[in-house]
Amino acid sequence: MTDIIRVNNTILSWNSCSFKFDGIPYNGITAFDYEQKRERKVVHGAKRDGRPLGKTSGKYSVPSCSMTMLRDSFDKLTTYLTLKGLGSYGDAEFTLIVQYIEPLQPPITVLCTGCTIDGDKDAQQEGIDELLTEVTIGCLEIVKNGKRLASVVRAVPL
Repeated sequence: MTDIIRVNNTILSWNSCSFKFDGIPYNGITAFDYEQKRERKVVHGAKRDGRPLGKTSGKYSVPSCSMTMLRDSFDKLTTYLTLKGLGSYGDAEFTLIVQYIEPLQPPITVLCTGCTIDGDKDAQQEGIDELLTEVTIGCLEIVKNGKRLASVVRAVPL
């Protein structure tokens, strides 16, 4: 499948994004970044030509996931998570769903599971800028449109 077809020449942009925490929509997100990686090791054996035998299945991780939110949106989110986390918004685990949607195009859905808030940073200064909170999110797995960076091995019941 190629990417030649564009409907109305509309390219995905920030206006295409929607964010949901545990299925609850939030509009006050001004930035969202994440990284996922899979560390694999080349395995050598007793081959005369020195070529490797293969690679290990590797170790999957999400080293960074962060977002910037409007201060009042972050306050509403932490109120919800504090109730869910029995007094601590850092203990509450949630699912983050990010969708990029444009009319007549298939949506792109990013599913972040096992998420927790691992840190937040506030800064205030004189001026006309809105107050923002930078949020560090600990995430166990990211799945984009049902596709994973690392394979999932599931035991087959007998």
